[in-house]
Amino acid sequence: PKMEQPLRDAQAMSGLQIAASAPPEHCSHLTRHHTEGVDLVQGGLVELGVPPGLARVVAEDDRRIGLRMYLLDNSGSTSAGDGSTFQAIGRGRVARRPCTRWEEISAFAEDHARWNLRLGTPCVFVLLNSKRRVPGSPIVVGRDCVCMEKSNGSEEEQLHELRDMLKGNGPCGVTPISERLEEIRSVIQAGVSGLAQRAQMVSLILVTDGLPTPWFSGESTLADKNHMVDMMRSLCASLPVLLVIRLFTQDAETVNFYNSIRERLAVSWDILDNLECEAQELAKRGDGWFAYTPVIHRMREAGTCAIGLNAEDGRPLSPAQVRRLAGLLSG
Repeated sequence: PKMEQPLRDAQAMSGLQIAASAPPEHCSHLTRHHTEGVDLVQGGLVELGVPPGLARVVAEDDRRIGLRMYLLDNSGSTSAGDGSTFQAIGRGRVARRPCTRWEEISAFAEDHARWNLRLGTPCVFVLLNSKRRVPGSPIVVGRDCVCMEKSNGSEEEQLHELRDMLKGNGPCGVTPISERLEEIRSVIQAGVSGLAQRAQMVSLILVTDGLPTPWFSGESTLADKNHMVDMMRSLCASLPVLLVIRLFTQDAETVNFYNSIRERLAVSWDILDNLECEAQELAKRGDGWFAYTPVIHRMREAGTCAIGLNAEDGRPLSPAQVRRLAGLLSG
């Protein structure tokens, strides 16, 4: 199959390797060597429905992202039928369609692939469970992950490759999130100097619906949870990582666990639910004065400091923040 070789040999990733047993030899592609002009990116975002003022701030903010990495949970629980997708139907309205969690995650991945290609930001989509991957073996491009960048080919060709991977790896297995995060940490650690030289960072988006388990068991123990907390601490305390956790479940135990990690580590991650739930949460805390659109939600999912809607304490935006956001949304 296309690009069926170890990731370290893939030209698309210029040497990026993810292996469970050893750090990669080199990670030059964690850094972004070419950035699109701000005006060009702003124009592309405006075409996607982003207000010009907000589009410019996002275009400038995104230049500091060397790479976006998406870890996609495709464990067995993602076959549950309580997912939903949202489609814009005009005049600021969206229609909700029920689906499985995996269908929702797949739609999320394709949506973000298009977004990053428009921004010119390199991105990688990594499966939590690849059906043909042996535990402990290196990731293979096209089988276990898909690497996307403008220079890799046409948008439609790259989206087709992503769809093929997602369709061939439906819900299966358990939830070895900590093991995958350890692999990712090794990659980022090896590329730290290059990121520092270019004042860039990695945006890591964890897409999941469950609690961490070992690769050989479906039970999440206290040890598994503590291991994940340690991995999160290692990622965010010493590495240039902007972390977003996108939950695809309403399960109280799961939601409380991820919120508790943020509290224990005292970090300002965004932990996000779907569009509808986030809009309701903003209105509940007193920030329902603006339309929370799919575009704004996608920006937060991708990891950005340009909007400033993350408020862990539940308080509404300050008057200064309201004025800034209103200005960005109005033009």
